[in-house]
Amino acid sequence: MLKYGLIVLTILLALGGFFIFGPLLYLGLILAVVGHFFIYPRFNVEYEYSYVNGEFDIDVIYSQSKRKHLETFSVADVECAAPYGSHQLDAFQHDFTVTDYSSLDPDKRPYVFVLPKEKRLIFMQIDDDDLIKDLKYRLPRRFFTD
Repeated sequence: MLKYGLIVLTILLALGGFFIFGPLLYLGLILAVVGHFFIYPRFNVEYEYSYVNGEFDIDVIYSQSKRKHLETFSVADVECAAPYGSHQLDAFQHDFTVTDYSSLDPDKRPYVFVLPKEKRLIFMQIDDDDLIKDLKYRLPRRFFTD
C-alpha cells in the first residue's frame, strides 16, 4: 500500500512541477529518484540462513536482487534456543538486545537463540526438520522445541 502511495505522490509532484514550474519540478524529481533507489527496494525483504558445520550465516535479500551478509554466529556460543514465548527464555528477557531475522508471520513462531557473551537474542524462522534434529544433537540440553 505504501509502495503505491509513493508512486502516486511522485507522479503528482512531477505533474505539479510541470504546471507550476519552479522548484516543485526539481523537488518532485529528486523525491522520485530517492524513493526509487533507496526506499522502494526495502519493501520486499527476505532473510536467508545458511547452516554449515555448526555455524549460521545470515544474509538479507532486498527486492529479490540485492544480497547483503549480515552476520555469522556459532551454535557453540548459544546458551539456549527455544521457540518464541517458551518459558525456557524467561531468564533472558532483561538487558538483551533483540535482532529479528524472522518473517514476522503470526502463524509461525520463530526460534530465539540466546548469545550471552554478546547479550543478544536472535529471532530466526526455522522450518526444516533436519536442521532441528541437528541442533538437538549439537545442543542436547540447550535446544528446546516446546
